[in-house]
Amino acid sequence: MSPFFMPIRICPTGGKNPFFVPGDSPEYIPEARGLHHLYHPPKPPLFVFGLHPGDFSYAEKDLTITIDRSGPSPRYERECTGNRIRKILAISPEAAIIISPVEPVNLPVEIAHHLEIVFPLIVMQPGESMAVNLKFPVEIGVFLQTGMDTSVFDIFSLNPSKYSLYGKPVTGLITRYYHSDIYSEPPETDPHREGVMTLTIANHYTGAVEVSRAVFECHAMKLFYGSHVGMNARMEISSSAIAVTSFEETPPAECPTRGIDLYSSRKLPIIPERGFYMDSGVV
Repeated sequence: MSPFFMPIRICPTGGKNPFFVPGDSPEYIPEARGLHHLYHPPKPPLFVFGLHPGDFSYAEKDLTITIDRSGPSPRYERECTGNRIRKILAISPEAAIIISPVEPVNLPVEIAHHLEIVFPLIVMQPGESMAVNLKFPVEIGVFLQTGMDTSVFDIFSLNPSKYSLYGKPVTGLITRYYHSDIYSEPPETDPHREGVMTLTIANHYTGAVEVSRAVFECHAMKLFYGSHVGMNARMEISSSAIAVTSFEETPPAECPTRGIDLYSSRKLPIIPERGFYMDSGVV
């Protein structure tokens, strides 16, 4: 039979034997020497994402983050794949730090505004639609929130950045390039490195089409996080070489929290969302 453990508090009794109060988390005190095996320290955070109004620390193989608000000079430190930064935080007690996935087009420099995902070739008959799960790269933004204002002060990634050209050399677009397999169910991922996009592809053309790539305009991304980083998107194919891609407002399953839109936090002008017009092929 498995042992049963009840949360307890160990209380001093003036040198007498300690007694136990059920209910609270156990605390180890000098009078309870020999009972330290009952102490269960808080588990370290699984992910860095979320609101951090106080101190915070996270460490894994390629990433460490420390937010230390004690003392006269609060600080933020981050080391990612050997790149280390340290910043002093001149912030009020009401200010909070938010760590969120952001649009993956910022590193090493912001040279692209589109994400291109290439995947194994799919042949679709006329009028057919299907949903596939794809992986995409994750970049992480660190934001300072004061009242209604949110500003980014650090962006990093555990992924190397690759870029491609979609279209002709003169008129084409530079895109952030990523190759993904196709998954029938959302695959397991490291949320600090990869997210999962559920892409619904619909063939409105009168003939069969082949599709093996999708290009997305990143200012329209709707990123969410929870057990993983995710988003939902659509691809409407109108001919053998033309499609329109867009993002959905609905959060994926197990990803209830909306990420921060980097374009909005930088107060950049946003073009009304009409989807991205892919006119240079879908293979």
